[in-house]
Amino acid sequence: MRTGKLFALASVEINIDDVLIEIHGIRATRTATGATRVELPTFRDAKGQSRAAITLPEEIYGPIGDAVLEVLLARGIAKRPIALPRLEQLSAPSA
Repeated sequence: MRTGKLFALASVEINIDDVLIEIHGIRATRTATGATRVELPTFRDAKGQSRAAITLPEEIYGPIGDAVLEVLLARGIAKRPIALPRLEQLSAPSA
C-alpha cells in the first residue's frame, strides 16, 4: 500500500497467557529523512484530534514495532536503521 508517506499496514497477534489480542491498522510511514516510522493505530475524536486506538505498556509496544520493522526489512520494503526504533516510533502522533 502506498499513500503519501504511508507505505504499509500491518496486523499483529499477541499471546499473553493464552489470551490472544489482535491489533490491526499498525502503520509504517517514511519520515522526511527516509527512515521508517511504525505507529500504533489511531482514530479521530469528536474534535478531529488524532487519538491512540489502543494503549499498551511500553514493554509491549516496543517489541511490536521491532517485529513489524523486521518483517518490512525481510521483504525489502524498509531500510535498516542504525538502531531499531523503539518507543518514539510507536507512540500515537500528537495533534
